[in-house]
Amino acid sequence: MKYQIVSLNIGQPKVRELQGKMVETGFIKERVTESIWLSKTGFNGDGQADLKNHGGLDKAILLYPYDHYAFWEGKYNRKFNIPAFGENLTIEGLTEETVYIGDEFELGEAIIQVSQPRQPCFKIAGVHQLKDITALVTETGYGGYYCRVIKEGYVSSKDTLKFKKKYKREFSIKSVHNLLFHDRENQHAMKELLQVDSLANSVKRTLSKRIK
Repeated sequence: MKYQIVSLNIGQPKVRELQGKMVETGFIKERVTESIWLSKTGFNGDGQADLKNHGGLDKAILLYPYDHYAFWEGKYNRKFNIPAFGENLTIEGLTEETVYIGDEFELGEAIIQVSQPRQPCFKIAGVHQLKDITALVTETGYGGYYCRVIKEGYVSSKDTLKFKKKYKREFSIKSVHNLLFHDRENQHAMKELLQVDSLANSVKRTLSKRIK
């Protein structure tokens, strides 16, 4: 199956006033049309300010479903311009419910693998000046998801995302999000999820601490 790339977005960290504080953030990105090199650590020209919580091999690129934009625009009665959620790829047709940990996709010349849900932070609220949106992202699970890069290569917004391979153990991004934020006492599901090799190491550490 092939999925449409709505937008390819990159940006270097910038200092912005968020919630009354000057904060350096890589959240603010711009749409690009030229081919961009995708390495193991992300797109050329893209960067993160908070390297403790963002970036790295397991979080090389962030994908966000275009499908959710209508929900946010209806909720707040305002326009959300792409990339409103700091995503590298705005993608149509691949939501958190239909994407699974370990799924692999061909992306232009590159190959990427789904690794974990995006864990929302205060910067979403700060950039959009909406105090409750971070909590609502957590409630709905409409946060997007990260991928690692299996094979490097050039990518453009004219490419499609082609399904390549599904991991044998099926945990959707939505189900992992629920375990992290809502179903926090489900020991059996957490133990099962920890058997998924392609799950991001940071999520494995979080879940391991909850196992009794």
